[in-house]
Amino acid sequence: MSAKPPSHLKSRRQIKIWEEQQKQNAAKRQKMDSYVNQNPFRYAERNFKARNIPDSIMSKVIDTSELLNNKESTMDKFSNIQHTTLTQDLRQSSPNLFGKADDQWRHRTLDAYLLSDIPGLIIIPNPFTPEAQRRLIKHCLTNYALPPNTSSLDAHYDRPVSGIWDLYKREQQGVLTTDDDDYYVLPRKAQAVPLEDSSFYGGDGGGGGDNDDYKKPVNSTLPRLTPSELLRKQRWVTLGYQYDWKTKVYDLEHGLPMPKELDEMAKTVVSAVEGIGSDAALSWKNTYPGSSFKAEAGVINYYQLRDTLMAHVDKSEVNMDAPLVSVSFGHASIYLIGGSSKDTAPTPICLRSGDLLIMSGSSRKSYHGVPRILENTLPPYLSSEQDEHGADWKLYGDYMASARINLNIRQVFPS
Repeated sequence: MSAKPPSHLKSRRQIKIWEEQQKQNAAKRQKMDSYVNQNPFRYAERNFKARNIPDSIMSKVIDTSELLNNKESTMDKFSNIQHTTLTQDLRQSSPNLFGKADDQWRHRTLDAYLLSDIPGLIIIPNPFTPEAQRRLIKHCLTNYALPPNTSSLDAHYDRPVSGIWDLYKREQQGVLTTDDDDYYVLPRKAQAVPLEDSSFYGGDGGGGGDNDDYKKPVNSTLPRLTPSELLRKQRWVTLGYQYDWKTKVYDLEHGLPMPKELDEMAKTVVSAVEGIGSDAALSWKNTYPGSSFKAEAGVINYYQLRDTLMAHVDKSEVNMDAPLVSVSFGHASIYLIGGSSKDTAPTPICLRSGDLLIMSGSSRKSYHGVPRILENTLPPYLSSEQDEHGADWKLYGDYMASARINLNIRQVFPS
């Protein structure tokens, strides 16, 4: 995955200087002692944030597309991968959510994978049809993102009740112009504290705290934004019980209803992984009943190509026994998951569009993060250039051309 020189570098001398800088940066990253407060997880994050990731680093990444296309050779390469069998066919159980079965699906209907060194983590390579993915992407950008669900933008800007996507759609169609009063979205007045920890998310390929979207809003300096600019700045939306990023707890008194299809999807997935694992071989077995799972909260994370998510543990739910269900759409990402502290070297996984991750058992309390979105990895079926998707998809495809969406669903309370 060698990086190419930026297009603005024209002369051989400029390119040579750039290449030398890349070599020096790569050498520096190999020296753990050169960083303050270094730990194995942070070291891995730095490696994958580099624009030019060495082949020696990428060769250690478990790629879910290889599990689909070259299952045996991939399992031979990574001794910690174990194949397992789901207890039910996701498409058969919920065809309205996962899509209808086809010939390609039938040979992998019940396939899932475990990692022996991360008990409780379950990987289901893309069980969705392209149409099912497009449908969920539309939901994540439209009705799931509407107020009163909280958005990362709410700390800084007054979101319209009709949502950002409606403004964006009207702008792109030429219906909304700079002459209209609601074309620009105005910043809120200055607030004393941000709604979330500014060190949690990062932007522009850097670490946490360097993304202006996550600093205290200052009314005198924040610009008014066009719908297109505002949409690209949105980093998350919370569903169900709203999470307070400042206090790190849920607002348990003002829960909002979860979308019914997300409750159905999560319950179907949790039921399909019930009983997976082995007390003997893995010292772990998923005993959480799918019938007991209830989707009560969720987060939609919106990534642009240079955005990151710092290492963290999801531990605010009252019920930490219930699995967490996570699905990603759009560009592929490097997902790191380690242990109960950052002193454990994480395992890198390349998650592709449609992949499902289930965090159960001890993995539910493992540090994990997303240090890198991989450019040029959008599946063709999500492209805006495919005419068979219809004119309605073009706006969504244009957005996904430089984006990744992650949707995760949790149960907050005991059953």
